Amino acid sequence: MQVVSIIGASSFIGTHLLERLSLCSDLHLRLLVNRNPNLILQESDKVSIIRGNLLDTKTLNGLVKTGCIVINLAYLSGRRPEENFAAINNLVEVCSRAKIRRLIHCSTAVVSGRVSADRVTENTPNKPVKEYEVTKQRIEKIILEKSNGLFETIILRPTAVFGKGGSNLIKLADDLLCENRLVNYIKSCIYQFRRINLVYIDNVVAAIEFFIKTDRTIIGETFIISDDEDPSNNYRYIEKYLMKRMGCKPYPVPPVSVPFLILKSLLWLSGRTNDNPALVYDCGKILSSGFKKPVSFEEGLSHFSDWYIKTHLQS
Repeated sequence: MQVVSIIGASSFIGTHLLERLSLCSDLHLRLLVNRNPNLILQESDKVSIIRGNLLDTKTLNGLVKTGCIVINLAYLSGRRPEENFAAINNLVEVCSRAKIRRLIHCSTAVVSGRVSADRVTENTPNKPVKEYEVTKQRIEKIILEKSNGLFETIILRPTAVFGKGGSNLIKLADDLLCENRLVNYIKSCIYQFRRINLVYIDNVVAAIEFFIKTDRTIIGETFIISDDEDPSNNYRYIEKYLMKRMGCKPYPVPPVSVPFLILKSLLWLSGRTNDNPALVYDCGKILSSGFKKPVSFEEGLSHFSDWYIKTHLQS
């Protein structure tokens, strides 16, 4: 039975990952949790729960086992970058001593920062701007540098993850229901064909499971997971889809698109790192490795809408 140690199991991605991995009879899950865990699984012969955190090496020693696969979904939000660096250093050192098989680290596609190209791949030079992006990039470097020759490492970079329980898309749905119609119309004109760079949660979780189970040796590789290959992954299409599903009336006058250069300037003035409305994150590498997404972008929107309507409109 393969031992899989998970850090960040109570996070948005972690909760969905546990749902999926709990169905795998050949896995034993070891979960690192804080004082008040929100877990869908209880301790059993297939699930071990270790209380602690990444800054406590004693609890990390109890989490990892020789030959296990470690999945890191955690990020110390609201903490100083130095604390995040210390946390990941602790993890890598414990993994090295335990002689684990593989570390799968969930990073973020935004480590690419502000790039001039319209398409980002794993080979695109990173130009992080904000502290979060810089910290995430440094965490990746620590993992790759300190694990070299000791155990396999995989960096997974998802774009904006959405789905049941996630925060992405909720604000847009809330605004369509509660915001002033004129304000919504103006936003639609401004952002109409801006790429939103969403990825459905089930596709992210399936990618993690794929790397847990693959027999291929993967050392120090990075993979983007996105739904950007779908042309519907833009503001206006998603807005229209949600409006229809939630019973919102169409705008009396169809939105008029703001010129591309004006939108780019507005994004830059708003302080966004990604000021390119046409930017897409290419997940061709992971698809060419044999991974297949279980859910299309359209299906993901449908699942999200079903959940949102049930929890926000019918409650």
